[in-house]
Amino acid sequence: MKFHHMCLIVSNMDESLKLFRDVLGFTVYQDLIIPDAAGDFFAQQTLDDIFHVKGSKSRMVIAVSDEGAMLELQQPEVPKVQAVPKEHLRYGYVGISEIAFSVKNIDAWFEKIKAAGYEPQTNYIWGVSATKAKSFLFYDPDGSMLQFYETVG
Repeated sequence: MKFHHMCLIVSNMDESLKLFRDVLGFTVYQDLIIPDAAGDFFAQQTLDDIFHVKGSKSRMVIAVSDEGAMLELQQPEVPKVQAVPKEHLRYGYVGISEIAFSVKNIDAWFEKIKAAGYEPQTNYIWGVSATKAKSFLFYDPDGSMLQFYETVG
């Protein structure tokens, strides 16, 4: 089995694209409203079945990094997206807590993330001695945690 992609539900696609496209360098591969008129991606009935609501509608962006990491960003319109309390997006709750990216030059990434106005979880890059790695976490516009991880040595 090979990892294919991760889907993030977002409240404001344009704000999310500022992070993923403009800061992190992902390329937007597709940006469309689903269900699409031709039904090439999802027919209305299929999307209604997936979302469990009649008349479902969402903006979907597929974004890919230069290294091949693929993200699906969804901003549902029907049903209306609801914010998850930020404390429920942290450790201590079941579900996916973070998305981790392997990077080079983590120190430069840390400065870039802070300069772009995103909140780091800690004000420093921390070491992982067992794997000789460095890492930090930060929050996307909706409060989801993203991790940058660099293996050193």
